[in-house]
Amino acid sequence: MSWDVVLFGSFQVPELSREAWLTSPITRDELPWLDDVGGVETRHDAPEGLLAYLAEVALAPHHFFDVAAMSSLVTVQGYLGEEAYRDVCQALALLFASSAGFGGTGELHVVGYQGIRFGERLTLAGGRADFRQLGPSELAEVERSRAFECVDARVHQRFDALVGRTGAPGRGRRASWVIHPFTGRRVRAALADAP
Repeated sequence: MSWDVVLFGSFQVPELSREAWLTSPITRDELPWLDDVGGVETRHDAPEGLLAYLAEVALAPHHFFDVAAMSSLVTVQGYLGEEAYRDVCQALALLFASSAGFGGTGELHVVGYQGIRFGERLTLAGGRADFRQLGPSELAEVERSRAFECVDARVHQRFDALVGRTGAPGRGRRASWVIHPFTGRRVRAALADAP
């Protein structure tokens, strides 16, 4: 059975360290937890190569994966299937972790979506990158976070667009609860206006 994940997070590198960080080789030996991340080992050995690789990920029509590097801030948001996730998870973890030695701070969350329940967190602070599996209470907390809700809403918008359903009903528009055809969740949907 295949599964999907949602992922989101960001990190910031001090502006003075940005160029050095982008071009410095990554030392994998300093990341003993990398094997726990799994996935396909990447051939890229510097952050700028990882950014280029992550920008070219092939996706199914209903999935999305955005990595945006704006000055010294890098943000990530995605909804990926199992195969695409395995292709990018190690490269994404390396990209985040590589910034720690240059003063990078931030977090990356990976959460199993719908058919599978797991959570992982990569935290950058104090010159270190720490990876850990989330327990049930921590996972529930992440799933209630505003960042998770934003990605979840984007997943539903993506499916709605693919099936031609209009967005959530606004004030004064007729609406009904329906079962979403892809996710199986109950959602509010605008009713079509009568001719």
